[in-house]
Amino acid sequence: MVTPTIPSDESNTANAGRVTGNTTTTSAGMTPSIDAQQTAETIKNIARRIREESIRMRELVVAIRQSGAVEELVDSFREASLATRDTAQEINDAARALRDRGAIRETAVAIDETTKAAQQTAETVRVAAREVGEATPLTSETVRRTGRRLRRSPRSASTSTTTADTTTASLQEGTPTT
Repeated sequence: MVTPTIPSDESNTANAGRVTGNTTTTSAGMTPSIDAQQTAETIKNIARRIREESIRMRELVVAIRQSGAVEELVDSFREASLATRDTAQEINDAARALRDRGAIRETAVAIDETTKAAQQTAETVRVAAREVGEATPLTSETVRRTGRRLRRSPRSASTSTTTADTTTASLQEGTPTT
């Protein structure tokens, strides 16, 4: 970036008067022709600076052009835009191929079928849980009765073996023993 230089002759010498507050007063020894000469000189200095900065700007543009930076920047923009175009085209082609093959429809149908199967599984689990809850009181009562029978003193070895066999068979069948 080009930074402007401010020559020392541009300080308030162009103005013959001094600004104090909001009022301007002219020095007693100055004439209007001196003010005009100073203003003209200031304008010449400004014009010279503009010319110098224009030359520097021109030199900068030439240096940038000769360095190849502009061409490189344009080439990189072109490559980026071509890559973006190609990527968008590939995505479009892939989406069209999926649609034409029916993959999108098949995916939607598979999701629908999976949802239905999950709902059926959930209903089956609910029914099974309810059946377990209903069967629990019978099962716990059967276990208590069996425990009481086993704690009683054996009447005879053959009688207790027969009772244990009957209880075991009853538990396996799921029927309460009497």
